[in-house]
Amino acid sequence: MGTDTMIDIDQILDEILDEFESYDGSVESGARIIESNQIRMDILKDIFAKEDMALSTYQSKMEMVLERQGKLIESLESEKAELMRMLEQINRRNKVVTSYLTKNRKSIFVDKDI
Repeated sequence: MGTDTMIDIDQILDEILDEFESYDGSVESGARIIESNQIRMDILKDIFAKEDMALSTYQSKMEMVLERQGKLIESLESEKAELMRMLEQINRRNKVVTSYLTKNRKSIFVDKDI
């Protein structure tokens, strides 16, 4: 394993960690980060497959990457749950309106006393 490979791996891991710092809490930002980091992860996977090296050299940075990735995914799942809750409320409102409109038709009752 050459020094260049070690520098490349360190640089890629730093870029991944830096990318997490750009997360602004939006779904779009989260998706962009996951997509760009996936490209970097694929590069790392190729490097580790070609080179015979111990992963323990990069363990602390890799643990940081996994931790931040987990937090990002949790945040996105939370946002998804909130959006699903809001969608459910909208659907309930639509059902109420539809129900009201269909029940609001004038009913004709037969008065037996007449």
